Formats: sequence, structure tokens, C-alpha cells
Amino acid sequence: AGRASAPAPGGSQMERGDEDEEGLERQLEHLIHQSHIRWEDIGGLEDTKQEIKMAFALSTVEMPQGVTLEGWRGILLYGPPGTGKTLLAAATSHSLEATFFNVSLSGILSKYFGESSRLISALYNVARERAPSVVYLDEFEALATQRTGEESGAERRVLSTLLSELDGIHTKDHPGYVLTIAASNVPWLLDKAILSRFQSKILIPLPDPTARKSILSIILAGRGITSDWSMDGVVESTEGYSGRELDALVRSVVNHMVLEANPDLTKTVDRGLKALKEYKLRVRPLSKHDWKVGLTRLTRVTTEQDYQVFLNFEKELS
Repeated sequence: AGRASAPAPGGSQMERGDEDEEGLERQLEHLIHQSHIRWEDIGGLEDTKQEIKMAFALSTVEMPQGVTLEGWRGILLYGPPGTGKTLLAAATSHSLEATFFNVSLSGILSKYFGESSRLISALYNVARERAPSVVYLDEFEALATQRTGEESGAERRVLSTLLSELDGIHTKDHPGYVLTIAASNVPWLLDKAILSRFQSKILIPLPDPTARKSILSIILAGRGITSDWSMDGVVESTEGYSGRELDALVRSVVNHMVLEANPDLTKTVDRGLKALKEYKLRVRPLSKHDWKVGLTRLTRVTTEQDYQVFLNFEKELS
């Protein structure tokens, strides 16, 4: 429509690539997040929580004379979508009182030639300066897929920089602790050399019945809602659901209950903002019918065949 701004001149690509390190580090400020997720906000995954806590403990406690132990600096979390990988990284950051870098593809990959590897170096420089830090790399396979020999020079530099940072060769002059937690839904695509750099590789499984009961209880308590149908009945009906799907289920079930308990709610919206602000919402415990309606509206993302692929990959690693 003629309103778009003109593209930058061709020379701007090289100007961006030549940006100084301070400029690159300023770009990373938006990746720093304040996490409020606690360990108790995550249902299940007790063994994984203990493993992460141990890594931090060994990097922090005072060692007996003559004893040298080192906590892991690289943990790979892999598993089906929605199983809590991001929550685990956020809870780790909160419990350690650490700076949390939540890095998605849009935050670290650059369309400017040669800049991606420099951004990764700058990211770890900032993380070391603000240690203790947790660097969470989501969708990690997009950064570190298996090499075929057809990669560009920029792609090879990204992999080389990642290997260097995961090896910790830059940490000798920085005693602060930086923990890298990478997450992948397709870990079998990861480059073998990158994969070997993670001291711990943990399958984050679909929640078992005990974990599902814990997750559902946490979600309901957080919303101040109770259920007349026993949690055992709900748990039995949600076999194969991920934590994210359980959250979506509760939202759907609660919405159904609210609409039934407040049949005049949508009409109140038509009466304007003042009427809506004066409306007092009615709630009741969730019934078995509410749950059944919600269950018919939600389909599992991960099939049994999909999940078996993760179990097979775990066996290959052991």
C-alpha cells in the first residue's frame, strides 16, 4: 500500500556484522528473564529435579582438602512437547537465584551473515559476567543438527562456537557458574559432537499417574477451583497427556463450568463495560460431566508410537 519503509541499503549487512561486542551484548538484554517458577510448581519429575540440584550443589559447596568435584555445566532435556522442559529450566534459575537467559531461535539466530556465532559468544560472555547463570536453549536441534558436509561457513562457525562454549574453555578466568540447559523434541537430529558435550542427557517423560495427579492438583489449586469428580477418575482418563495438555484440559473444563453456572454472562457483555464490572461471577465444583465435555474437546499430541521413539533413543544413550 506504499506505507512500508524502504529496505536497508546492501552495505548495511556488513555494518551489522562489524558491530562491536558491546553492541552485540546489548542485543541480548531482552533474553534475560526474571523467573518466578518454583520446584513445587512442577508436578512429578522428582528424579530430574534432584539431578539438577546436585549439579548446582557440586559447583557451589566448599570441597574437603584434596577433593575436586565439578558440577555439570551442560544438561540436555529431551522428550515430547509440553512435558515441562522450559519449566524445569525456569525453576532451576529461580532456586539458584541465577540470571536466566531464555534463548529461542529468534533470539540467537541472525539473518546477518556471520553474526550468529558472535551472538553466541556474546551470550556466554554476559552469562559469565552475571553468574550464576542459567542459559536455556530451546529448540536446540535448530542450532546443532547433524553435520552433512554441505554446511555454509557461517553454520560451521556456529557449531564450532557452541562446542567451544559447552567445553567450558573460556571459564578458566571466570569462576562463576554457568549452567547450559538445552531442550529438544527431536534429540536424534542433534550433531553427535554437540550431543557428547552434555554431561547429562535426561528424558522428560509423559507424566505417569502420580505425576498427573500432582499436576492437576497444582493447576486447580492455582485457580481456586475444586472438583466433585475424584482426581483418580480424571487421572485414569488422561493417560498419555502431557503437562501442557493437562493445563489446556483444565482451562476447557473450567470454561464449561463457568458458562453453565453463569448463563447470562455473555448477555452481560452486550450491556457494556459498566454492567460487566458489576457482575459477580458464580462458580461451583467441577462435575464429572464438566470433565467429560473437556475430554471430548482435547486430543493427545503424542501418540504411543511417537513416545516409543523417545524410549528407544534413551536406550541408545545408555
